[in-house]
Amino acid sequence: MCKILILDPKPNRQYRISKDTSGGYGTANDFGDTFFTKILKNRLKKIHDWPPMYVGYIFSILQKKGYTVNYSTTENLISNNYDFVILVSSIVCFETEINILKNIKKKYNNIKVFVIGPFATNNKEKYLLNNGIVISGEPEFFFLKENNFNNYNDGTVIEIKNDISLDELPFPSWNKIIQNLKASTLFGDQKTLPILATRGCPYSCFKYCVYPLQQGRQVRHRSSKNIVDELEYWKNKLNVNSFIFRDPVFSINKKHTLEVCEEIINRNLKIQFIIETHLRILDENLIENLKKAGLIGVKVGIESSNLEVLKDANRYTVTKDTQIEKVKFLERNNIKVSAMYIIGYPEDTEKTIMETLKYSIKLNTAFAQFAVWTPYPGTPVFKEYEEKIITNKFEDFTQYQLVFKHKNLSPKDVRKLLSKCYEKYYLRYNWIIKKILLKD
Repeated sequence: MCKILILDPKPNRQYRISKDTSGGYGTANDFGDTFFTKILKNRLKKIHDWPPMYVGYIFSILQKKGYTVNYSTTENLISNNYDFVILVSSIVCFETEINILKNIKKKYNNIKVFVIGPFATNNKEKYLLNNGIVISGEPEFFFLKENNFNNYNDGTVIEIKNDISLDELPFPSWNKIIQNLKASTLFGDQKTLPILATRGCPYSCFKYCVYPLQQGRQVRHRSSKNIVDELEYWKNKLNVNSFIFRDPVFSINKKHTLEVCEEIINRNLKIQFIIETHLRILDENLIENLKKAGLIGVKVGIESSNLEVLKDANRYTVTKDTQIEKVKFLERNNIKVSAMYIIGYPEDTEKTIMETLKYSIKLNTAFAQFAVWTPYPGTPVFKEYEEKIITNKFEDFTQYQLVFKHKNLSPKDVRKLLSKCYEKYYLRYNWIIKKILLKD
C-alpha cells in the first residue's frame, strides 16, 4: 500500500510561526524587542496554530483513496518506508524547507517530493532546482483528481486549474492533524477549529496582498448546507462548539452569508464563530443575523489612519466616522473586534505611524495587531521593490520587520515603532479596564 508523509517543517524560533496566515505565505509573529513585546510573543506562541487549510483537505482526500498518510512538523519521520513526501511551503520557513528538501533527495533519492502551497506556486525556482515537484495552484484538487503520482518527474511543475466545486472537497481531517484543540484563541479558551466558506478576493489591495495569488480574484462559495454540515459534523464528532472562518473576506456575498446564518439558526446548532471581513460589508442587519447564528469575534483591517498612505498603497476603506460607528455597533452586540494595522507603508513616516497608533487607541477595540508592510515576491508590487530588498533570506519576510529600503524609515526605526505601538496600545488603563469587562 502506498505510504505518504505530509511534511510541514518550521524553524525553531522564540515566536509563533503560522503557515496558514497571510494567504498561505505564512507569518511569524515577532512583535518587537522590548520586555513587553517578548511577553506578547510568548503568549501568542501558545495560541492555536493550524496548518494551512489545504493540508487538512489533502490528508482527508488521500485517506479516502486508501493511502497510509502521516503528518509531521519535523523530518524525523522520513524513511525509505515512504513512497512520497508532500512538503508544505511558506515564505517564513523557506530556507528550512529547502535544506530539508536537499536532505531528502540526498538520503532517499527514490522518494518523490511534491511541494505545495501558494508560496511555491509563485516562487518555484529553488524548489525545482532541488528536484521538488511543484504543484502550482490549489493542491487539493490535484490529489482529488490524480491516482498515479509516479507519472511525474523530479524538477517539474504541475499546473492546476480551479475548476472543481468547493463542495466536492471532503471535510479536512483535523482530528488526525491538530494535536491540541484546547489551545486558546485571542477570543477565548474553548476547543476551536478552522473552517472555510469561500475562496478568492476581488479587492484592490491585490497589488500587495497574497490571497489572490493562488485562490484568484473571483469569489467561490461552498453551499450553505455543506458549510453547516461540517460545523455540525465537528460539533458531534469532537464536541467542538467554536470555529474560525479562514476566508480572505468572510461575508463578501451578503445573500450567501445570510443563507449560512439561516441554516445554522434553523438547525439550532448553538455554536460560536469568528470571522475576518471588511467593515464596508457589514451593516446592522447582517451583524444582527451573524450574532444570532453565533458570531462572537470579528477581525477587520483598518491598516492606516492616513488617507494619502492608503491611497498610495491602493487600499480603500470606509471613512473613520463609519469605522467608529460600525465598531461600536459590533461591541454593543457583544461582538469583540480585533483591528489590524500596518506600519511601514512606502509613504509612511514616524508622524503618520503615530497618527495611526493614536487612532487605534481612539477605536479601543478588544484587540489590535500591528504588522509591517511587506512587498511579497509573487505580488505585482514586488517588481517595484525587487532592487530595494535589503535581506537575502525569505525567512526574514515575517511581516514584522522592514525588508526593503524605505525612503523615510530604517529597519531599526520600524522595529522601535512596532514595539511602541504594542506597548502604547495595550499598556493603557482604558484597554485594561475593557479587557477586565470583556472577561476574556
